[in-house]
Amino acid sequence: MQNIDKIISPKWVLSSKNDCLLEDHSIAIEGNIIKEVRPSREILNKYSTNSHLILKNHIIVPGLVNNNISTPYIFSKKYLKNKTITNRDDLKNKMYLSLSAKVIICKMIKNGITTFTDTSTYPDIVLKAAIESGIRANIGLPIMSYKTNWANKEQEYFKKSISFFDEYRDNPSTKLYLNLNSINMLSRKGFEKVSKIISELDVPVRMYLHEDLNKLNIFKKKYKHRPIRFLEEMGLLSSTFTAINPFHVIQSDINLMKKYKVHVVHSPTSNIINHNMKCNTEYFLKNKIKVSLGTGECAINNSLDLFTEMRLVWLLSKLNKDKNNHLDKKELLGLIMHNGANALGLNFNMGKIKANYSADIISIKVDDIDVNSLSLYNSIENELISDNIENVWISGKQILKNKKLLTMNENMLYDEFTGLINSKV
Repeated sequence: MQNIDKIISPKWVLSSKNDCLLEDHSIAIEGNIIKEVRPSREILNKYSTNSHLILKNHIIVPGLVNNNISTPYIFSKKYLKNKTITNRDDLKNKMYLSLSAKVIICKMIKNGITTFTDTSTYPDIVLKAAIESGIRANIGLPIMSYKTNWANKEQEYFKKSISFFDEYRDNPSTKLYLNLNSINMLSRKGFEKVSKIISELDVPVRMYLHEDLNKLNIFKKKYKHRPIRFLEEMGLLSSTFTAINPFHVIQSDINLMKKYKVHVVHSPTSNIINHNMKCNTEYFLKNKIKVSLGTGECAINNSLDLFTEMRLVWLLSKLNKDKNNHLDKKELLGLIMHNGANALGLNFNMGKIKANYSADIISIKVDDIDVNSLSLYNSIENELISDNIENVWISGKQILKNKKLLTMNENMLYDEFTGLINSKV
């Protein structure tokens, strides 16, 4: 009998094809990798372990991917009102951002998110918080033409972001990408430089695209092209390019996105709050364009519940009178699992519960003990509830146990954050 690091035996395991629930199966884990998924009796006859966890009435699913979040933003009106511009406050503001990033990461882990993509302009702060927590992070390196906390001008953005990339590119728990923010926030020379960088360094690119109709029309008037056509001309479109919230698209845009296997990210709740219902997720999926979900700006949508985002997309698809355009279970689950991993270039080892994949998994308690596998799968969009997430593993390491964080002291963190907000300047 072969000894192995751990065995997890839940009531149900979501199949690697996301098309059914496997009942009474176990997951054998060696190091950070899923070694095998087989019926529990076979696993226990084949392997021995000092760590065998039995989870009655639990579903095991892959860790969730939040593919769009601006992390260090928990705005306190009281804090902002008291803020003055002094050197002392600059230090205090960095503490605030660091603590807020950690608070958000804690919430993400408790919501079953094992990987997130940060779109803020604080890559240094987010990276440190992510490493401390053990969560996987895809961190944006800002490239823009206007002043932010990260840089003042385009040239400084490139210099600082490439230096950051060189320093952290080999970190195993993080991936880095060029965060261009928006099509209108970079010069033509800037786009040419981005094209040169991605050809030399093979670094992914993400940007908000076609989100604002007025900005789209201004761009068309300036460059005589629709933005996606312009990006093709610049050599930026590829399977490592991700378009965030592409609302105003036409068939020629879709054709180019299909041609270059561009990925799409939607943030349903944030979009609705911003009165924008044009993110037709099923339209992209039916055109063979992979879509993943994110929770968006924390200042707009402070919920970090990807199951709720998934259900919202499902309900919106039901508004279509053509039932062929309604999303099925496999498509729904892909939005928050393997599609997000695929967009990050991690499709070969994340987002599925399968042999040789990373052991990024979560367990969810099912309250209805009389439910069977078929009925549970048929209503899975309603049965997956973030409040019922009890355990989280990332790379085989348990990060959340019985709803308690193991890598961060949540109570101390909240006390520090509350104290900073309530302190006088």
